[in-house]
Amino acid sequence: MRKLRLFVYGTLQPQAGTGMGRWVGARMTSAEAAEAAGRIHAVPGGNGWFPALVTAKSGVRVSGTLCELVLRPGDLALLDRYEGREYRRTSVTVRTRAGRRVQAQVYLWRIAMPQAALPIPSGDYLSWLERTGRQAFTTPRNGA
Repeated sequence: MRKLRLFVYGTLQPQAGTGMGRWVGARMTSAEAAEAAGRIHAVPGGNGWFPALVTAKSGVRVSGTLCELVLRPGDLALLDRYEGREYRRTSVTVRTRAGRRVQAQVYLWRIAMPQAALPIPSGDYLSWLERTGRQAFTTPRNGA
């Protein structure tokens, strides 16, 4: 078993209502609201939209969930496969709602932003879905 601190801001959030969100939730030992520096865009794909987080030096913040996970052998590889080559997993500093600053793994967008991507100025993917009436991407990706 391996412990992982992961900041999720999109379809991996347990409250996102996606299969991978439920998968993450089943491996969680704790979760709390948090935010990270950056900006996000919504990218259309398959049967819905998924977010792409890119770093930003300005005061822009992205809302999400800081999860403490317990992973079995192969689980991290499954997460990486789900996210695909468009993302890279790296460590960032996140700030919890209580004000703690902690290091966590996060998936950052690493390729050119598609033309069809829409900016999410609020930094909150799930609120954006609700406000716009769009659906989260739920199609299994990359063999995950």
